[in-house]
Amino acid sequence: MISSILTRSRHILAIGAAIGGLAIAPAWAQTDVTLALDWIVGGTHAPYFVAKDQGFYKDAGLNVTISRGFGSGDTVKRVASGTSDFGIADTSTIIAAMANEKIPVKIVGMIYDKATLGIIYLEESGIKKPKDLEGRSLGRSASGASVNMLPAFLNANGVDRSKIKEVVVDAGTYMPILMAGRVDAVLEQSIHLSKFQKVASEQGKKAAAMRYADYGMPAYGNAIIVSNDTAQKKGDLIKSFVEATLKGYAWALDHPDEAVGIMMKNNPELDREATRGELAALSDIQSSEDVKQHGLSYIDPKKLQATRDNVTEVLLLPRVVPMEEIYTADFLPSEPVHVQMSQ
Repeated sequence: MISSILTRSRHILAIGAAIGGLAIAPAWAQTDVTLALDWIVGGTHAPYFVAKDQGFYKDAGLNVTISRGFGSGDTVKRVASGTSDFGIADTSTIIAAMANEKIPVKIVGMIYDKATLGIIYLEESGIKKPKDLEGRSLGRSASGASVNMLPAFLNANGVDRSKIKEVVVDAGTYMPILMAGRVDAVLEQSIHLSKFQKVASEQGKKAAAMRYADYGMPAYGNAIIVSNDTAQKKGDLIKSFVEATLKGYAWALDHPDEAVGIMMKNNPELDREATRGELAALSDIQSSEDVKQHGLSYIDPKKLQATRDNVTEVLLLPRVVPMEEIYTADFLPSEPVHVQMSQ
């Protein structure tokens, strides 16, 4: 009798332990997800490494693997194909992909309140405003978002493109040809200005930038994207990822020195000064009244529509992509995420 009771007790304990294990497991389980960046790792990507380092992703039940990008166009395709669960890509590029190839992706969070497409130049060239580009030489790549949107920028500012000497080169040569005076300016995203400023300073020169968004072309920049399939089936996963990412974003901007340290720890090949400069530029992008009032990742439908319309017109896209195809706010945090902007 005693043996039978003991046996049954062991069975009950075993069952209880199993049930307890099932109850505890979800708290420990981590869902593996992949994030494809837009380009080579730099200071602008600090929010994602901070979210991982500070445990924001882990607290959300996510084990995030971050991989470098090879341009927004490639990132869009990686996300659409399921190679990456999440991606960071330029809004104009996303819209163009939707219009041209009907690539099934959707924006679920806005990362750059301003597009950073633009021009970097040396102040010694005498360039101060867009009209000053006439009679100058401009280095650019054969393709890319800055190149694609150049005509709209020039038209918006009354600049005669025929009066600009365009030098087509590999983007990797922008720095040396600008510093050597082979061109007066280069088509480069303003977010990378700090790298140019550092090299220019070493040569006794000064580098500056013009953003298209500040000269008649208000537009959104990088955004978080997922595939349409993920958007339809994994809403909770997206919410967790977006909220954790925005926490990382806010923390990085509120603790710039620590954020740079995290970047250097995870990416020792980076230049500390340039990384700090890119993070500061990231803060500047988020200094708009919209972000101050509504928090990170807020999107104004009118501004997004203007971005879409500009891209559609300039690139002669085959269709006007409906707004509901481009973006959804369903996965944003219920409470806005703000930053102090104290740095």
